[in-house]
Amino acid sequence: MEGRLLVAVLAIAVVALAGLAWRRPPRRLGRASLAGLGVREPSIVQFTSPTCAPCKATAPQLRDAAERVGIPFHQVDVIERPDVARALGVRRVPTIAVTGRRGQVVGVWTSPSGEIAEAAERVASGR
Repeated sequence: MEGRLLVAVLAIAVVALAGLAWRRPPRRLGRASLAGLGVREPSIVQFTSPTCAPCKATAPQLRDAAERVGIPFHQVDVIERPDVARALGVRRVPTIAVTGRRGQVVGVWTSPSGEIAEAAERVASGR
């Protein structure tokens, strides 16, 4: 009985750790430049898919945040551009990036956060 309980606890721990790893922002994207996608200035970029309900819900908020600070808002459809998602390590949507000069990524999130608007404001003001 104790053996089964230990196996069950270990299985739950492995699943929980895998879930946490899946949710973390992609490291490759955090070190990337999005200039190859045409993003060459401070911007907010949302990686999305046509069936992503959270993406549809957050897009207006991200667009408003970008407009408030005077930077562009871009969306990258990972279904249309699986090569981009694979190259940047984007595993889930929405994944949101804020870029600085020359399209260099300065922050990445896998869920909406107030930090996105703050990062966008910093890059828009040149800080």
